[in-house]
Amino acid sequence: MSLASSPSSTRGQIIIQPPYFTSSTFIHPARADVDQLIQVYSREYAKMHPSHPFTLFKAIWVSHGWTLIHFKVFDARSREAFLRVMMRLFLERMIVNETPLNRVTALFGLYTLLNTQPSTPAPPLYAIAHVQVTCDLYDEILSLPNALNSEYLIPTRPYTIYVLSALLNAQLFQILPRSKLHPLNPRELPRERFVQDTEPWASEASTFAWDGSVPKKKGRPSKREKMKKARDSLASLDRWLDRTNYAYQPTHAAESIEPALPVTTHIILSHPPITTRDIYRSQKSNFLNAIDPNYPYSVSGTSETRSGRATLARANETMVERMKKIDEEAAAQGLEVGGEGGERTGLQRVERAARELGDATAAGGRGGILSLLEGGGLPSNATHDA
Repeated sequence: MSLASSPSSTRGQIIIQPPYFTSSTFIHPARADVDQLIQVYSREYAKMHPSHPFTLFKAIWVSHGWTLIHFKVFDARSREAFLRVMMRLFLERMIVNETPLNRVTALFGLYTLLNTQPSTPAPPLYAIAHVQVTCDLYDEILSLPNALNSEYLIPTRPYTIYVLSALLNAQLFQILPRSKLHPLNPRELPRERFVQDTEPWASEASTFAWDGSVPKKKGRPSKREKMKKARDSLASLDRWLDRTNYAYQPTHAAESIEPALPVTTHIILSHPPITTRDIYRSQKSNFLNAIDPNYPYSVSGTSETRSGRATLARANETMVERMKKIDEEAAAQGLEVGGEGGERTGLQRVERAARELGDATAAGGRGGILSLLEGGGLPSNATHDA
């Protein structure tokens, strides 16, 4: 007996495609979450000086909801992309340009993410067996315990050694060529950039084309026709700029009760210049390490390091005085400098960052004005949870 064909009674599952996890739509919030985890741990560590640093990290991991991360994606293909991206976001915070405490926190996060993968067979979930890492970053990770010799970071050293030993004994690292050869796939994160456009691009062509009711003249266009076409193009460009304005809610790692004010910019400027930022961070880290690698976590030092700290403090004061002069000259002409972002920009934030220099509990403690990228000078009510 043959049965007639009939439609299936069940619907297919809705699955998030892997490219979503390498796009700016996912990468930017995920990177902000990792940054928040690191900054919160650094702040709590500076306040409490715990004798068991990993216990403090687990408490923060649980309180910020990271225990639910493995329940975000269940499909095998999408889950593999999701886990590899998340581990890569932790690995990028272990480079030598980061502060030692930030590197330790990222290592704890990677270790916890790996070891909390579900292993039950009902239902079976895809689990990462190896972590891809370039050989130069691998060497930097292995040298991390040597960077924890200061009195401030000594409690984290045995935990760091244990975590590294556990990862090495499990042979979790898959060594790739040097990072300058870009062996990772994708080459950089995010790979896909989301650009929001309210109208199709084809609508712009209508401003350049002739109306169908008016027959096109033969020969070259007259000067008046060229001027009209130029005006139409300029008006079309103005409309496009107005339409593609991008308002976003700035994120920062520190916690706050009140949300920050939204910032309006153009969609092209909404994506951070990752390569330029990394170069700046690298050069800044080399400069600060040359002055004093343990500042501000250690108050002791040689005469050379004390001289370097004094020079850094004078440079911060000089920059504040220059910006005050610029602000006074602008005010005399009825202008305002750096007031578009509220408390996140302008002279007041620079002054606060300069005052934070030398404070181990502040975001600007290591570099003062040089720590603006890390949140230096931001008041507590100007930040919010990522």
